[in-house]
Amino acid sequence: MRKNKDNRNGGLQVRLAALQVLKEVNRDGKYIHISLKENLRKWRFERLDAAFVTQLVYGTLEKQISIDYYLSKLSNPKRVNPWIENIMRMGAYQILYMDKVPDFAACNEAVELCKAKGLAGLKGFVNGTLRNLSRNKEKLLKPDPNLSDAENLSILYSFPLWLVEQWIEDYGLAAAEEILKPLDTDNYTTIRVNTLKTSKKDLKAKLESCGIEVFDGLYLDEALRFASGGDIEENPFYQEGNFIVQAESSMLVSRIVDPKPGEIILDACSSPGGKTTHMAELMNGKGKIIAWDIHPHRVELVRRNSGRMNVDIVEPLLFDATVPAAEWRNIFDRVLIDAPCSGLGIVHKKPDIKLNISKKALKQLPDLQYRILDACSKYVKPGGVLVYSTCTINLSENEAIIDKFLKNNNEYYLDNILPLTPEKLHSAVENGFIKLIPSRYGIDGFFIARLRRKN
Repeated sequence: MRKNKDNRNGGLQVRLAALQVLKEVNRDGKYIHISLKENLRKWRFERLDAAFVTQLVYGTLEKQISIDYYLSKLSNPKRVNPWIENIMRMGAYQILYMDKVPDFAACNEAVELCKAKGLAGLKGFVNGTLRNLSRNKEKLLKPDPNLSDAENLSILYSFPLWLVEQWIEDYGLAAAEEILKPLDTDNYTTIRVNTLKTSKKDLKAKLESCGIEVFDGLYLDEALRFASGGDIEENPFYQEGNFIVQAESSMLVSRIVDPKPGEIILDACSSPGGKTTHMAELMNGKGKIIAWDIHPHRVELVRRNSGRMNVDIVEPLLFDATVPAAEWRNIFDRVLIDAPCSGLGIVHKKPDIKLNISKKALKQLPDLQYRILDACSKYVKPGGVLVYSTCTINLSENEAIIDKFLKNNNEYYLDNILPLTPEKLHSAVENGFIKLIPSRYGIDGFFIARLRRKN
C-alpha cells in the first residue's frame, strides 16, 4: 500500500490525484463518483489524504461556475490547455473557499502541478493569475450592482443562469435562493443499517472498531452517518452486507411506501437497489418484490446488492416501465416509481449534474416521467398504493406530473402522507406532498407523493 503521510492535507501527489479526476470529469465526461473511486483506489491514500482529495474534487466542481466567472475577470485559462484550466480551477477553489490552505501554498502547488504535467512554460501565467486572484478576492466575491439578481445568485451559488432564472420564476426570489443554498452536512456519508443481518447498535460498534466515528441519522432510526473519506466499499462490514450507502431522503421513500410482510411490491425503477432492499427489510424478508430496470447492468447491480445484503425476496427483471403490459395489471399491493429525473436535489453530491444539464434535457423529462407513472398505475390492485418520487425540486417534474395524472385518472386520489412522515419533517409536507429542500432540512432534495387507488 502506498502511504502519503507527508502529503496529508497537501502535497503534490494528493493534488495530482484530484487534478486527474477534474480532467476526467470535465474533459472525458466521466461521472465524478466513478473517477474519484478509481483514482483513490489507484493511489491508495491514507484516510485523511483521501478525504482531502474528495473535498478538493467535489469543492472545485461544486464551485466551478463561480470559479470560471472569477478567473474570466483576470485571464482566459480555457484557451491555454485542459490541464492548466483545471490546475487554475483547483488553485482558485483553495484560495477562495478553503481557509485551511494558505493562498501562497495554493499558488506554489499549482506551479508544481504545471511542472509535473510538463507545462513549466506556463507556470508564470498560472502563478501570476492566482496571486492576482488572491489579492482581489474580497472585491471579486462581492455582488456586482450592475448585474441582475439572477446573475448574482448564479455566481454566488455556482448554478447555470438559465436554471436560476427558472427557479425565480417558479418560486420567487427568496424561495429560489433557499433552493440554491449549499447543504451544510454534505461532508458526511449516510448509510442504512441492514436490519436483516445486524442491529444499529452492533453495526455502530463494528464501524467504530475500524476507527470510524459514527453518528445517528437526522430523522430515521435505520440511518447512521460518518465523516466522508476513503472507499467505504472496501470496509469488511460493507462487503458482508451489514449496510448500504443511502441518503435519508431516499430511505424516507420506502417508509412512505410502507410495505407490509407478505405483500407483492413493484419497484419500477429500482437500480441500484437501495429502496428495493429497504422495502424488503421493512417486510421482514416476507413477500415478493419485483424490481425493474431498463438497463442490463443496472438490473445486475440490484441483483448484486440484494445478494450482498442477504435479501432473497427480490426478483430483478429487465423491463421498460414506460411500456404498458397487460400481464401485470392489478397485481401489486404497492408500486414505487422512483422516476428518472434531473437530480437537481442532489447536486451537492453530484456537482457534475449542474455542469452538464441542459434546457432541452430538462424539457424532455416530464414526458418520460408521466408515461412511467401512467403505465405503472395500471399495475396497482384496487385499494392499493402508488408512490411517485424524484430527487429533484423542479415543479415540472413533481407537482405538475401528479396534478396532470390526477386530472386524467379519477380512480386515484392523494393519500394522507403525514402519518408516515417523521414528526421533525412534518413541515416538509406541502399540499399533500413531501418536498425536501436541502438547505432547510440538511438532507438530499426529494419529492414524494403517495396516491391510493379507489376500491
